[in-house]
Amino acid sequence: MLQKIKELMQTKKEIDLINKNIEENSRIISDLKAELESLRKELSVMNSSQKDFLKHFESDLQIIKNLKEDFGKELVDFKMLKAQLQKRILEKFEEELQRDLQINREALEKDMGDFTELRKKAAEMLSRLSLTSEEINKFIEISRNIKKEDFELTKFARYLMDMDKEKLELMRKIDTLERLVSKIRRRELIR
Repeated sequence: MLQKIKELMQTKKEIDLINKNIEENSRIISDLKAELESLRKELSVMNSSQKDFLKHFESDLQIIKNLKEDFGKELVDFKMLKAQLQKRILEKFEEELQRDLQINREALEKDMGDFTELRKKAAEMLSRLSLTSEEINKFIEISRNIKKEDFELTKFARYLMDMDKEKLELMRKIDTLERLVSKIRRRELIR
């Protein structure tokens, strides 16, 4: 009987343990239910937000398609405008080039006229220079014919100039002496 009580006690312990496990499992299941409910709510929210996203995405996709079409039209217009602009720029460049060429041509013609006139003047100056050269050659020929005595005359002229300077110096000294003599006479008269 003791044995049966022991077995009963043992069984009670095992039942308690099983009850404890069942309670633990119930608690775990309850927690899992709560998490599952939370996940279900989150999934619902995500589903809702995905639906909103898809709705906006479809709307945006339509806008993008419209923008693509508009961009295609604008691109065609831009290409046409670019071609017209290139043509206008080329025409303007040709006009400016023609104008510049005309101005440069006129300036070149004027310069050619001036150059022709200068060439004529240079030819005249060359002929005058030729005449002058002939005259200089005549003077050179004359200078070759000058005799040695003529150079001696220049020496004599220098000698005369030196003598003239000496004469002037002597006259200054005489003048100074006369003044000195005059002063001395005055002093003698005053005494």
